[in-house]
Amino acid sequence: MNNTPSQKSIYIWNLLGNLAAAAVSVCFLIIVSRFQNSTIADQYSLTISIGNLWVIIGLFQVRNYQATDIVNKFSFKNYYTARIISTILMWITLYPYLVYIHYDLSSSFVIGLTFLILAYRTCDVWSDLYQGLFQQKSRLDIAGKSMFFRYLISVVILFVSLMIQKNLLVGFLLVLIFNILFIVGFDIKFSKLFHSSDNKRTFSINDLIQGLLILKDCFSLFIYGFLINLIFNEPRIIISQQLLSQKMQSGVQRDFNILFMPVFFMSLCILVIRPLITSLAEKRQAGEMVQFYSIIKRIFVFLILVGFLTTLVSYLIGTPVLSLIFGVDLNRYRLELTVLVFSGILYSIALVFENILTIYRKHNLLLVVYIVMYIASILLSKPFIISQGILGACLSFMLVMVIYVIGGFSLFLYVKRRF
Repeated sequence: MNNTPSQKSIYIWNLLGNLAAAAVSVCFLIIVSRFQNSTIADQYSLTISIGNLWVIIGLFQVRNYQATDIVNKFSFKNYYTARIISTILMWITLYPYLVYIHYDLSSSFVIGLTFLILAYRTCDVWSDLYQGLFQQKSRLDIAGKSMFFRYLISVVILFVSLMIQKNLLVGFLLVLIFNILFIVGFDIKFSKLFHSSDNKRTFSINDLIQGLLILKDCFSLFIYGFLINLIFNEPRIIISQQLLSQKMQSGVQRDFNILFMPVFFMSLCILVIRPLITSLAEKRQAGEMVQFYSIIKRIFVFLILVGFLTTLVSYLIGTPVLSLIFGVDLNRYRLELTVLVFSGILYSIALVFENILTIYRKHNLLLVVYIVMYIASILLSKPFIISQGILGACLSFMLVMVIYVIGGFSLFLYVKRRF
């Protein structure tokens, strides 16, 4: 692999990798929706949303912290140890949560699917560790290649598997096996270019302490990430409860997940400009504040323009296109989709503020904002969904994102003045 890639190569591979990362969930849902019935698609939609929530525990939001550790406060070995700890936490906390939300644990199919999806998301956790190393060393091209090929081949495997034998459990088992092999053969292999081999095997009490210190430093970021995904999941949990009590028709969970996809695509905007986040950290470290704020301005102009165009296109042709892609009639959800796309714009803008606060190492200030957001989600989601169905879920989510943007912007102004 080229040891001195051009900036163009780095940008292209980073873009392709993040496109694949955003598209994989969409592709999985398309495949499941087309090859499985609505009941299984509903169960898959809920299970993958739980996987998306619990992967936050494994990631512990260390990625941006690791990538912006340009003075090497912690070694890769320290980050590796931290990831071991967070992965253990990810697995041992799952069952209590499933019991808490009254998850269906009576079905062997549901249990098997939940295990496989969580194991698959664990692969994401460990691949992210190495991608953070690549980003820290200004090699986002390697991280991009990792994401692009791993996600692309995973989609192909699931598609071919379900097309041949229609068994969702077998399909995800094959996806899991491939992901494990890919991480060993690609991520771990190329990581050796950037850290010494003595980091790998021997661990001491000091390593454990350093790993715990990383998690301590990232704890507020983790809480924020976990709370935001709890907010994402709140409508799905309520819809699941409504389905169990037969107050909603089969397929509603699937429909909501499809409509919610644009929110994750809008968050892709942040991933595309990820190289600029590292540049921001470098500019601030060097005291080049004029360039620092210039980059921030460029980021917001980009997000606003892309957001406006995306919302307009979604309103005009969004539901017909989604109906064609997923093979499900979604034309009655035109307003719902538009609201969610706009919410995705707000989410992306708020993420920029969060990244800036992380660079300042003042991300702990966001705790109050996230608590207010979560309380608002709890208070709004259930009555909105009961009274207005999927539209209520979309409106409650949009209101929470408004709180997110206002809170993030206010803290940005505060930090800018004080620090």
